[in-house]
Amino acid sequence: MTPSEILISACEAISRQSGAVQIDTWVKASSLFCEVSGNPLGDFLQAEQILNENGKSAVDIISSVAAASFEWEQEKRTFSTILRMTNLTGLTALRFTSAWLAFNMNQFEICIEECEKIDDNGYHVHGLMGQAYLESGRPEQAINSLRIALAMNEKDAAIWFQLAKAAFVIGHNDEAWQALQSCTSVNGLGAEIVILQCAIACTTCESDRELGAPRRSEAVKAIRQLFASDLNKSLLVVYAAKLALFVKSEADFIEEIGWFHDINGKLNNAIVTADISEVLKCLQKKGWFRGAAALLAVLTGQGQDINSGNPAGPASA
Repeated sequence: MTPSEILISACEAISRQSGAVQIDTWVKASSLFCEVSGNPLGDFLQAEQILNENGKSAVDIISSVAAASFEWEQEKRTFSTILRMTNLTGLTALRFTSAWLAFNMNQFEICIEECEKIDDNGYHVHGLMGQAYLESGRPEQAINSLRIALAMNEKDAAIWFQLAKAAFVIGHNDEAWQALQSCTSVNGLGAEIVILQCAIACTTCESDRELGAPRRSEAVKAIRQLFASDLNKSLLVVYAAKLALFVKSEADFIEEIGWFHDINGKLNNAIVTADISEVLKCLQKKGWFRGAAALLAVLTGQGQDINSGNPAGPASA
């Protein structure tokens, strides 16, 4: 078999297979292809052309194998073979797949190195590199890459969200808030978005109550909107309590946190202990012991009468 035929045969086999068998087929065929091909780029492109005529794509199949490799704990093996073929062919699509694999293996420096080798830097490349910079503790560089990505495509909600995270990390709360606004305008609300929105609002309130007030109100509205449908209700209640710390009085706190009584009964999700302890300490410092009781009542499923503002059970701080 010629190198092109090896690749074609493997891709056709993979399209009929599933699970770990696909990965094994790819690794073996890829290794053989790399060993026998004297012109890897030419042989790959020839195979791709023939596959395209039959409605298939080697690039797409390799991408699907890469994604499936994590489920079967074969990502390192898959990465090694894809990177080898990438280096032999120089194909941008394979280089990006290698970078994506490295990112998802938490090999952020390798991800960045692979992205930097790509000459045709589309928005997706800058977006991935920005995420890798952020995860490797370089938020300033992340912001630069993410801004470039968004200049190319303003409709990618994930990149807006990453920009918001990076800006928040270095204390650029205004940019973080605006990035989240853009994110929600593209893709609507989600748990991660709302939680980051709450964090930005709380941080803003700590430094400037006047500026933070409208952000706090918007974050409360968002978290209430999400609460009805999101499964992780306990975590949302914790962030609602953090927002409620900035109300004017204990009575206001009790009323606001009481809204989050789960009408279906006890909250099922695990509570983030550290976050709850932080909120309870703040309530104790304020002397809002009834507020602490109200929060614990909601978290433990005892709930609260929203209209009366009184805890439904005998919970104590």
